[in-house]
This record gives sequence, C-alpha cells and structure tokens, in this order.
Amino acid sequence: MRTLIYEYKQSLRSLREMKAAIESKSELTELDLQDKTLINSMISETEFAIQWMVSGRNPDARRGVDRTGAYTLDPKLIEAVVPNRAIMEEWKITADEQWLLDDVLGDLTVRERDVFTLVRAEGLSFEYTAELLGITKSSVQTYLERAERKIEDRKNGSLFLVS
Repeated sequence: MRTLIYEYKQSLRSLREMKAAIESKSELTELDLQDKTLINSMISETEFAIQWMVSGRNPDARRGVDRTGAYTLDPKLIEAVVPNRAIMEEWKITADEQWLLDDVLGDLTVRERDVFTLVRAEGLSFEYTAELLGITKSSVQTYLERAERKIEDRKNGSLFLVS
C-alpha cells in the first residue's frame, strides 16, 4: 500500500507541475483552459484517493463508522457481518450472539441487508452505496430505514432479550 500511495503522490506532484506550467503562460488559449480544468479535476481525484488510502475510509463519509451513534447493534455483532481478521481474533462472538445476528439479519430482504451492511457496518455514504448497488440515494435511505425498523422491532420484541 505504501508503494501505491507513493506513486499517487508522485502523480499528484506531476499534475501540479503541469498546472503551474499552464498558469505561467502569459496568454491562455481555449485549449489551455480546457487542459487546466481537466488537470484540476485530476488533482482533486488524486488527492481524494490518497486521503482514502491513508485514512482507510471514505473521506466523504460524514457520518461514518467512527461516529458513536452509528450502530443499531453491538459493534461486535456487526463485525461478524463484515469480518476483519485482526479484530475477529480479539472479538470472538458466542454461538448465542451468532444466532442473534443470523436471526435479526434473516428478517431483512437481500437489498435491505446489503444496504445495512454497506452503510452501517462498512461506513459508506448513502451516495456511494447507491452507486455501488445501482439504485438512487433515496432508495438507500428507504432500505436502511426499513432494515433498522425491522431490527428495532426484533430488539423490542418478546422473542429474545438483548443483554
């Protein structure tokens, strides 16, 4: 990963040099203006990619997984949906917790489970989730609301107790 980040930073440096070369011209042609716009766009995208690789999460996710109110279930259970080997060795879920997770997520449709997993467990934005699933942002919100309502109903139901 360090090599990739280094290469992206080298590319960013080259893009900034190209932009400076265009800006140093005394008179800009229409082609120069188009090139400058394209280079600015490339700089922005490269900076975004570098920030994502360095931080390990989507820089646009304003309400990502690092927010304390993001979870509707125990984070240990959510981690079981999207396993991370280092954390999984530290957090072993019990058979009861696995049953609870399967039971709760079993009530969700495939699309609700996909949206819930991407938004709540992986911390992706509604916009990015919509792009990945090929649906609208409002559909992501609707599916997430349905999933959370079903999960909340199961938590408040008389079928099991959450400790």
